[in-house]
Amino acid sequence: MRIAALLMFLPLAAPAAWIETKSGPFVVLSDAGDNNARAALYHLEQFRFLFGESLGRKDLRLVWPMTVVVSKPVKGVVVDTSIGFSRDGWLTAWPAESAPPPAFFKKLALMFIEDNWPSRMADDLENTFATLFSTMQLQGGRVVLGAPPAPADRTRSWALLQYLLTNPETSTRTRVLLSNLAAGADEGTAFRNALDKPKAAIDAEVDEYLAAGKFLTLTVPARPLDPERAFSIIPAMPSRLRVLPGDQLMARKAPPAEIRAAYQSAVNERPGPLGFEGLGLALLLEKHPDDARKAFETMKSQMDDAMNVCARGLLELGENDHASRKNPLWAEPYIRSAAKEPGPVRKAYFLKKAAELEPRNPDVWRDLAQAQFDAKQFADAEKSWHAAARAARSEEERARMIAAREAFEQARYDAQAAERARLKKEELDEVERVRQQNLESIRKAEAAANQGKAVPKGKVEKWWEGPPAETFQGTLDTVVCQGGRARLSVRDAANKPVVFLITDPSKVVIFGANQTQVQLSCGPQKPPRRVKIEYVAKSGAPGEVVTLEFQ
Repeated sequence: MRIAALLMFLPLAAPAAWIETKSGPFVVLSDAGDNNARAALYHLEQFRFLFGESLGRKDLRLVWPMTVVVSKPVKGVVVDTSIGFSRDGWLTAWPAESAPPPAFFKKLALMFIEDNWPSRMADDLENTFATLFSTMQLQGGRVVLGAPPAPADRTRSWALLQYLLTNPETSTRTRVLLSNLAAGADEGTAFRNALDKPKAAIDAEVDEYLAAGKFLTLTVPARPLDPERAFSIIPAMPSRLRVLPGDQLMARKAPPAEIRAAYQSAVNERPGPLGFEGLGLALLLEKHPDDARKAFETMKSQMDDAMNVCARGLLELGENDHASRKNPLWAEPYIRSAAKEPGPVRKAYFLKKAAELEPRNPDVWRDLAQAQFDAKQFADAEKSWHAAARAARSEEERARMIAAREAFEQARYDAQAAERARLKKEELDEVERVRQQNLESIRKAEAAANQGKAVPKGKVEKWWEGPPAETFQGTLDTVVCQGGRARLSVRDAANKPVVFLITDPSKVVIFGANQTQVQLSCGPQKPPRRVKIEYVAKSGAPGEVVTLEFQ
């Protein structure tokens, strides 16, 4: 086993010596005493506070908590301070009585940006902010900002913001500038609003400053925070300590067999939900899904519903609702739920939830736009395509999203045109059905006459078995056909407009001037025709036509 992994196993021989303290998204586990645990948490909370305040965000959060292991130093062993993702969130190690290098805080700053800023910042601004604050130093109750990073990170954009932040004449206003830029303000507007002059006016000064390589720093008061009062110390839970070696190996992306062996050791020592969750995740890494599911099922059988852990294990069991309750900030349960939905409406519902939790993920917005399009929610789909383009991680990805949005717009127009054509065809088909029905009635009458059957002489008698009909005489101007219905616009003798309805054409008899049945054509009547209409009056609604006779 590698030395770095061995270092993490060694302290667990005396679990009673381990303590825990937490604040915000941070959990500190330590065997190096209360003072070292509180010092690490104090440093982390100062960084979280100052980074958020400087960029206009308070109380920064992480979707997954970060566990920091502060261990007693071991001679000859360098602690790996890189941040990795493990069974129940982020995990890292912290050397007791010292602090991690700037690379640690740069990664932490980028994580805060990812989990707290809904939109991506322009150009390389996110990396510049992270670099600028990564060298933050604590000196008693004060914080020193602007210490230069490694030469490779001293870009011109870094030099510009560092120069403004540490310059006594501009340092106060630079906080406003940083906040405006982080909020997505246009660079020209942000500089004018914060500094009352354009960026170009200070470019020459920055070039000279960067070339000289003599960088100033800025000292500001730290957040008023008493570690003794703010950070309570409790004994670390044995169940947490048992799985810590496996968690650390997973965070370091060790070979899956090593990770599984560590969790198996924890389960063998004392079975518990945390150990079985880790064992299941390790078996998934080894591509043994059936064995992994058995481990997750055992995990569930031993879980306490009040325990705010095991979200990943529940998700792998397909219990997406339960997993989302364990971690309400996590979008993946909603993405998995959407993938199970056969219909676009429910799929769009779950993807909308995921997009709200993970607004910087262009893939979620793209899938949401497609689901909304399939559900014929065209206006919402257009908004989601625009969000996908804004969330793109690169110009190439943004170009792909824009091209996809343009294809969507064309598909939307085609779909709307097809729907209009379908409705028009239904209308024409209904008109043709009524016409053919009337024509068939005439042909039957003609056939009967040709066969010598008696044909009624004189006026054709209309019949009606419903309520008593009333009579109206006037001029027919327009017939509006709507599916299987028709709306007649007529004028009475005083030229006053009146409306009648035909709700079922098969029950309406239409006569011509010679008392033979004729067709009623849709649209404007050219010229308007005199008609006699028998109808049934409807309270508060147009009368319903029983017969119509052209005169």
